[in-house]
Amino acid sequence: MIGGTFIAHGVSVLMDRITPRRGSNLVRIVIHLALIIVPITAMVWAANAVINGAPLDLKYLPHLLGAVAPICVAMTTLYCLANRTPMQSHAHAVADNVIADANVFRQRLPFKFRSADIYALSAEDHYLRVHTSAGQTLILMRLYDAIRELDGIEGSQTHRSWWVAKDAIEDVVKDNGRVTFRLKGEVSAPVSRSFQKALKTDGWL
Repeated sequence: MIGGTFIAHGVSVLMDRITPRRGSNLVRIVIHLALIIVPITAMVWAANAVINGAPLDLKYLPHLLGAVAPICVAMTTLYCLANRTPMQSHAHAVADNVIADANVFRQRLPFKFRSADIYALSAEDHYLRVHTSAGQTLILMRLYDAIRELDGIEGSQTHRSWWVAKDAIEDVVKDNGRVTFRLKGEVSAPVSRSFQKALKTDGWL
């Protein structure tokens, strides 16, 4: 089990270096699982042979694979849940469609908010609270859909129910392992533990 943990951790480190964190969490789960299941099965196969003093026999491999696979799935799922990739929007240099997307989102806002700076979005049931330089407003929209329309603004999901514009951050508050972004407009946005690693890698923390 200890050996399997080392293998899983090594693969996790390797994935962080060679695969983009922008990809789907499901894709990362599949890749991580594919990379650990064979070496861990081989390790268990060899360990059983050594402990039992028996020769390596290929006929035991399918049985071992069936026993090891559920454990690998559990390890991989826990790894990916603890290191989730936040949805992000980016301030691309050009691209007319990027500007158009941002304008599409702004058109959803009441008139007085359309030209305001967007600081953050927070989900409240089926509604989305939009925090801006002109104050706050509620619109009927899902957070994930809104983030897709915010390309053109450098921002990131910081919590399952929050997205924050990078330029709106005034301070990072850390208290007993909890991290909060203090934003313009006296807004405080939580940063979930599962997103902290990715945000630190991207220079947010």
